[in-house]
Amino acid sequence: MTETASTEVFLLHDLQGEREGLFFMKKSIQVTVALALLLTVAPLEVRQALAAAPASNDSYLSNQTHLSQIKADKAWSVVNSNQAITIAVLDTGADYNHPDLKGNLLPGVNLVNPGKSAQDDNGHGTEVIGVLGAKGNNGIGVAGVVWNAKILPVKVLNKNASTTDVDMIAKGINAALDRGAKVILMSFSSMAYSRAMKNAVDRAERNGAVLVAASGNEASRVAYPAAYPTVIAVGAINGRNQVLYQSNTGPEMNLVAPGLNVYTTKLGGKYGSVSGTSVAAPQVAGAAALILARHPKLSALDVRQMLYQTATDIGEGGWDRQAGYGLLDVNKAVRSALSSDFLEPNNVLERAKAFPIEAQVRGNLGPNDTVDWFKMDVPYDGKVSLTASVNSGVSSAMSATFYPANRQPVTYYIGNGDTITVPAKAGRMNIKLVRNGGVNAFTYVLTSKFTINPDRNEPNNSMATARPLVGNQISVTGNFHEEGDQDWFSYYVREYGHMDVTVTPDNKRVDLVLAIGKQEPGKNTVWDPVYDNSDRDNPSERASKDVSPGKYYIRVSEYQQNAMNGEYRLDLAFTPLKKDGNEPNNTYSKAAPLASGGVMSGTIPASTDSDWFQFTLDAESYVTVRAPFIPVASGFHIALYNEKNMNVALASTTEVAERSDQGSEIFGIRLPKGKYFVRMSSIVPFKYDSYQLTLSPQPLISGYRDISNHWARAQIAKLSDKGIIKGFDDATFKPDQAVTRAQFATMLVSTMRVTGSKVASMYTGKDVFSDLPKKHWAYNTLGVAYQLGVLKGYPNSQLKPDQAVTRAEMATMIARAKGVAVNSRSVSSYRDVPVNYWASPAIEALTQKKWLNGYGKTFKPQGTATRAEVVVLIAKSYQV
Repeated sequence: MTETASTEVFLLHDLQGEREGLFFMKKSIQVTVALALLLTVAPLEVRQALAAAPASNDSYLSNQTHLSQIKADKAWSVVNSNQAITIAVLDTGADYNHPDLKGNLLPGVNLVNPGKSAQDDNGHGTEVIGVLGAKGNNGIGVAGVVWNAKILPVKVLNKNASTTDVDMIAKGINAALDRGAKVILMSFSSMAYSRAMKNAVDRAERNGAVLVAASGNEASRVAYPAAYPTVIAVGAINGRNQVLYQSNTGPEMNLVAPGLNVYTTKLGGKYGSVSGTSVAAPQVAGAAALILARHPKLSALDVRQMLYQTATDIGEGGWDRQAGYGLLDVNKAVRSALSSDFLEPNNVLERAKAFPIEAQVRGNLGPNDTVDWFKMDVPYDGKVSLTASVNSGVSSAMSATFYPANRQPVTYYIGNGDTITVPAKAGRMNIKLVRNGGVNAFTYVLTSKFTINPDRNEPNNSMATARPLVGNQISVTGNFHEEGDQDWFSYYVREYGHMDVTVTPDNKRVDLVLAIGKQEPGKNTVWDPVYDNSDRDNPSERASKDVSPGKYYIRVSEYQQNAMNGEYRLDLAFTPLKKDGNEPNNTYSKAAPLASGGVMSGTIPASTDSDWFQFTLDAESYVTVRAPFIPVASGFHIALYNEKNMNVALASTTEVAERSDQGSEIFGIRLPKGKYFVRMSSIVPFKYDSYQLTLSPQPLISGYRDISNHWARAQIAKLSDKGIIKGFDDATFKPDQAVTRAQFATMLVSTMRVTGSKVASMYTGKDVFSDLPKKHWAYNTLGVAYQLGVLKGYPNSQLKPDQAVTRAEMATMIARAKGVAVNSRSVSSYRDVPVNYWASPAIEALTQKKWLNGYGKTFKPQGTATRAEVVVLIAKSYQV
């Protein structure tokens, strides 16, 4: 990243995460706590609003299903407008010509182009304002949550929904406050933090302005400005009250509202649907305005508490990280009385209420309610700070006992304005608040802040204190526990190789910058350009580089040097340069020798490089080439040459990598005795991994490579040499494979011809078989065998040529072919062939002639006959 790069701020209607624009210098977020607030609970004085109506007559009201989901339509019979206050909307401006908006719009403020109007030139502001305050009950278009209002557009984003001014959001808040705004809506998100923004938010709280902001659509932690405890963070749900996946969540979450296909106003007087947290937030801002219409003296804190206490719980029960206090209920919010302690009952541990680590809670303690329990989920080891506002004159009105995970409890005494800090372990921490004896009833407000502990690598914030990393595969966890923190690591490279470094944050607020430098002779360090991809959707930073022996420094920092409540993981992988022991072998004259059955391996460091190997066959062989590992996905080439002709390859393919991935052989080829060369190359070079190819020559026996150790080897070789039997194209005979009726008939008819039997060459019979077309490879042979009576058919005029032959059928066919007399026997040679078994006579006749054997006392007549068994039987019966 350069010094002039921009910080990202995004419009929230983009549920796919498409970047809408950039906002000042790119930076991440620091979690901070607003100033402590003194509680002011005002009586619920009601100010008369404009005449209420039970429903709106707007023509597109039926499209606005979100209004019934938040029960705004029911609230309108009580209050539907508020023209007593100014509602500021910080966005891209507003369409002042839209018939459904112009009656509710004040002259705006344009901070992008001062002096010009706040006319919307993007559309987002118009969409947001329509949800908040489109004119209601005017017979056209849509209705806002607030029908009649004084809406002040404050243009802080340009036509691209972007700004490059670091203080623009703060300027917008201050401009709204200067004009008396009591509700300020911000439907954008930023993973960036600025002091100016924090100060503006604090000023708004002091001035009693209710701030509402969208949580963001990054599927991460709640973004700024929504993340401040005094800003209402609003997430988005669908029509089934399910939180949208993209809606940001976390301990800062407060409320949710519909955010899927919300129907609203658009530029040019148009209407349409919009999705995202940016259309959920204006619903809450509208509800806040209606509450203030009913109860104008409420403080900003009171309004927030009213919204939280009346929300519909849709989550785990009570506050949760996904939905906060629940779904906005406008009707209940405008009809209810304010509670100063809506979290009751929580006077026992079993009823402890959630206290998020970056939030505010309010409660009461008194003579009849002396104890309040809270539960806090602590994400990391660190420190929890609580700042108290207590409306009691007693300096220590209550005690707070903390029960951190795996630690002894500790007790503090708290009075108004006090801040206490407690060490906390990651996990659940319970908090018990107890009214001190003799103290009258009082109300308290506690604001929480969390600070992560230093990581295990500290101190390592300088080159001098860099933490050494050892090993070829390393993973460490770090964080930025204080402002200005940097994490330094050193890594010593002992040989040439390749280094991959990845740093990944656990949330998108942490904006990592990775720097890598090598210490050169003279102790100077030469740094790479910093690694910072500026991509919020892929916040990891990655470096992948060739390295040479020496000392490297790795620096990980947060772009704005903020303290961050989050962690990152640094992963380092070093791969040494592979040594190719066969080099030099880049020409056939330098080909490396390859022993029979050996493995070819090496690297191809350049696309112009080739690796050559040579091997010699002492006998005719079948050579199979396989690739256990190829480092590239495609482009690897292998070619095989005979020394007698180096101009034409005997076999060649460029699909080595693809076939390797499939686990299939690269190629197989029958080769005569002689000397051969193998050449390998790759379009995609590699030097950190070695290819592995195996070359396996198998000597051929009678043309077969799979019978050398087989029990039927002699008979297979003899019949093959005589041309009676044939194998397969891959130089195999497959002796243990089942033999089909077509194969058996072919072997038998060939034997009869070789041994002098008069056998027709063509089938001349009249019988037609439904499963034996003339194009079948064994049509004539099967027909001849059928004519000779060796082969019998099946019902329905079938011959079943490809069906496997049983051992019983094998014996019967040979007996028929040889004309062996078969007679019934009174005794069987095999216990699994009864004398009344249909093939018993043939089996017994061939057994007596010693042509056929069983398996001891069994024959397995229904077992499948193998090709080897058939060959041996034919060899014995025909004496070949």
